[in-house]
Amino acid sequence: MKSEKIVIKKMGINGEGIGYIDQKIAFIKGALTGEEVLAEIDVRERRYLSGHVVKVLKKSSMRVPHHNNDKKTYGYSLFHMNYLDQLPFKKGLIKDAIAKYTKFDVEELDVKPVLSSDEVEHYRHYAAFPIVYSRGKLVFGELEGVDHFLSVDDLYRLQSPVINTILNKIQKILNEHKCKDYYPRVKCGLRYIMVREFNEGLQVVFITGKDGIAKEVTKEIAQIDEVVSIYYSINTSSHSDFNEKGFKRIYGMNAMTLTCKDQDYKINVKSHMIMNPEMEYKKYDVLTSLIDEEDEILSLYSGLGLWEMSLPNDVTALEENEYQLDDALKNRDRIKEMNKFFKLCNIDKEIVRLCKKKTYDKVVVHGGDITEEIAKSIILSKVPAVILEGKNMSALGLSIEKLQNRYHITYVSGVDVDPNTPLVHAIVKLERNER
Repeated sequence: MKSEKIVIKKMGINGEGIGYIDQKIAFIKGALTGEEVLAEIDVRERRYLSGHVVKVLKKSSMRVPHHNNDKKTYGYSLFHMNYLDQLPFKKGLIKDAIAKYTKFDVEELDVKPVLSSDEVEHYRHYAAFPIVYSRGKLVFGELEGVDHFLSVDDLYRLQSPVINTILNKIQKILNEHKCKDYYPRVKCGLRYIMVREFNEGLQVVFITGKDGIAKEVTKEIAQIDEVVSIYYSINTSSHSDFNEKGFKRIYGMNAMTLTCKDQDYKINVKSHMIMNPEMEYKKYDVLTSLIDEEDEILSLYSGLGLWEMSLPNDVTALEENEYQLDDALKNRDRIKEMNKFFKLCNIDKEIVRLCKKKTYDKVVVHGGDITEEIAKSIILSKVPAVILEGKNMSALGLSIEKLQNRYHITYVSGVDVDPNTPLVHAIVKLERNER
């Protein structure tokens, strides 16, 4: 395939370099701002091109030498970019979202530097991969585009070392037992593997076809010292909501333990996993710094409720995921945080009811995405301050836009929960305008 020479003008929200070929915008994976590269074009559409770097002709000072295992990771990570240069790039993503979607002059805002991570590799306590047959054996990995397959070895720099070790051990066991990958036509075989790291050790979860997984296989996996829990779920549906079919415990522990702010919490197999606990808890510190001890808090999309239960404040927390809400309630009762009220509900409907009854001092929106109904309730209730936090920059910008006629921005920062990826967790505080 013909390669094209291109000068990179800037970087996009997914970490790709952006330039122009014959006046058409081109997204080039693995390229950095200011570089001149030779790129192979993988996709040619009417309005844009996308491709990947074949050779760097003029190197940016931000570029770092790549490791032996990095040959396939450019489209998926920022490992080719110096970590300290990633932080201003991520700060720019937050500023760009505010500038694009709102009326606020971002240059007039005091946007704080992105809070850096002490650990920039091997920080993920969770990994999930499809199980596929490749080059004569079962492997764990994921497709990137049409032609590139990323294996566990290609992705090793993000997951914790113990997860990498156990994935390779399990992969070997599956091949020794001649296990098969999932075949949709007969709905049999192994589909996915998930590994989660907790205080006690590792929890391994398989998603399988209707034939499940052989007992002799899971018995051998259970002999691995670090593995303390094994589950599986039979799921032959074409989409990936694996929780809908339920999980069966094969071996070991049921609820696992996660420690946050010196407090232990029990987490069930269906609840979402915190991938980078260290930075997640630093994010909690930033959120806590933006509220006062006497504030009564309304928290939306509260998840496991770990941040809410770390506060001394009275908190009403709304959640739409029943599994996370169930964990939050059980943990609240166990640690006796009885001034925390958790409710499973349709948040759009419940916030209308709550905001008609009282005005909360602060509304905190996890995920940073508010609907028109939520925005209307906040505005009509005259909530003094709103805190948005999330890593979807478009959703964040649109949420600020919904509030901008009644609120102004008083705080903007970012937390690098996902080092060496294009993701950044933004935190924005808005206060109600004085009339």
